[in-house]
Amino acid sequence: MNTNRITTFLLGPELSWFLMYGLTLLLVAPNQPATEAGNIRLESLAWYTIFSAIIISFAPLYWSQSGLGWMMLRIGIAGLAGIVSLSTAFCAAINYHDSRNSGVGTLWMMLVIFGSIFLFLGMICVSLYMKFKS
Repeated sequence: MNTNRITTFLLGPELSWFLMYGLTLLLVAPNQPATEAGNIRLESLAWYTIFSAIIISFAPLYWSQSGLGWMMLRIGIAGLAGIVSLSTAFCAAINYHDSRNSGVGTLWMMLVIFGSIFLFLGMICVSLYMKFKS
């Protein structure tokens, strides 16, 4: 395996999810201790961050030297783990200190469900595009 192949393998979807997780930790840090305005901001940022991370996770297809099936498997597995990790980080930082905290679990489920749907729709669209491109 040459150096270029190793580099392109390491610059895969997993790296993009690790970087987005780091960004998420930076975004949730100012909400400690949790404030109402910070909670509302994090609820909105969670959606934008997760959907942006999903889109960015497809970028390695541009420079990847491996097969489409292998890369899509990597995107799917890393994407599911990343969606759960980002959702957990955002929801753990939200605390209303009253009964509204029961909705935070619902937010987590919605982020994971809609994020997964968006990820798999993206995988289907990219696979169809790659198949019919040539």
